[in-house]
Amino acid sequence: MSGASGIVSAVADGSAQLQGLQELPLPAPVSYVPQTIGWVFVAAVLLAIVLLGSWAAWRRHERQRYRRNALQELAGIEANLAMGQADPLQRAAMLAAIPRLLKRTSLEVAPRAQVAALTGDAWLAFLQRTRGRFDAQTGPLLTLASYAPPEQVARLSQDDAAALIRHARDWIEHHHVEV
Repeated sequence: MSGASGIVSAVADGSAQLQGLQELPLPAPVSYVPQTIGWVFVAAVLLAIVLLGSWAAWRRHERQRYRRNALQELAGIEANLAMGQADPLQRAAMLAAIPRLLKRTSLEVAPRAQVAALTGDAWLAFLQRTRGRFDAQTGPLLTLASYAPPEQVARLSQDDAAALIRHARDWIEHHHVEV
């Protein structure tokens, strides 16, 4: 037993020695505040870039609002034509709204003096010059929808109406007018 009591007394002496020890102090937490003026300058430049980029994106979004509105109106025309329940005069009115929509859209980006008076071949040339894809088949359809009597416009086939809508959508999405 003397061996066990020797261990207990050694442990008791060790714990008395440990009680005199103190906990090591932890270092102060690292500050997130930049220590030099260079980092403040870098942060200011990055903030300016982010703000400028956000402002430029917002301006572009606002400048393209006319496109979104025109595409929404064209989608409404397309949906009404797809239902196929309209009488011929309503169908003619919907088809005639496509050239008016293109003219209003072009007036948003081009000078009124340059665009407002364009008709017929000059109007088709303007559309083609501004990245339109109105070809020898769909160009006359656009003129027909603009100027023909409603009875004649109503007789356009579904394929012709779909081609007219497809080319109008393409022009609205991709046109670029040099001012």
